[in-house]
Formats: sequence, structure tokens, C-alpha cells
Amino acid sequence: MRDTLNNKIRIDHPLADKISIQDSAYHYCTPGESSEIAFFKNGEWVITPIAPFAKYHDGSTYDTAVYSHVPNQLIDSFLQEFGLDKPSPIN
Repeated sequence: MRDTLNNKIRIDHPLADKISIQDSAYHYCTPGESSEIAFFKNGEWVITPIAPFAKYHDGSTYDTAVYSHVPNQLIDSFLQEFGLDKPSPIN
């Protein structure tokens, strides 16, 4: 299990500097299979959809945006490319 799960992980991406990964009964996910994620830049929510997660974006354009039921393998691939903290895979 990812030791930084449910915390913000530092990333090096043009649109965001942190990703939040949530995997619990209180989030839009299937624990062990998918997670809920959100992106932040300089402490602010990123509401612009970020590839490759755009199809999971909740459509919000106001002040917060979450991506629900994102496959953990997709998140792990993204973190391999952009992650600075290099956490262990979710699965």
C-alpha cells in the first residue's frame, strides 16, 4: 500500500505541483482498484482537466475539481513520469 496515500504527493508537471490520492470508503473510488485524485498548484486547486485523467474529471470549473474512480495503474504510470516523491505502487 502506498505510504503517502491520502496525502499530497509532489509532482513535476506543467499544470500542477501536487496530486492528492484518496482511497477510502468516503471517496469516489474502489479501494485496491481505483482512487479519487485532485491536483494542486501553489496550494490552489487545479480545475483545468489534466491528461491522461480528463475523462475522470468531475466537470467542475468553479473552485474545486476531483477525478473519481481513476484506475490505480494509470495513477502509478503518471507518478513514474511526474512524481518527485517516488512512492511505492498502489497495488
